[in-house]
Amino acid sequence: MTIDHRLAFTAEDVFCPVRATLALLGQKWVPHIVYELHSGKRRFNELATAIGGCNSRTLRDRLRNLEELEIVNRIIIETMPPWVEYDLTAKGRELAEALSGIEAWGYKYMEAPVA
Repeated sequence: MTIDHRLAFTAEDVFCPVRATLALLGQKWVPHIVYELHSGKRRFNELATAIGGCNSRTLRDRLRNLEELEIVNRIIIETMPPWVEYDLTAKGRELAEALSGIEAWGYKYMEAPVA
């Protein structure tokens, strides 16, 4: 997966890792995927249910891109019928840990909507 050049580089055309990371996390569903996989391996449908609202094609594409970036492992379970599990790599777990600051902020400042 490539990050949009305009989003990862400064106006002076210098690569900025912060901009590149924000471009990655700015893709719809990527933070949700990383957050849900932080708790452990998930099968595709389990992940889709946990995330909610993401169509299967988009989820497949996001997972494929995260796999290319070595953030997610795709594990094929050789049973009958075979299935696939997804898990974070060490790099992905570090990203999830970085997101834990956002999680802490959310618990501190965001309130549940009143029904």
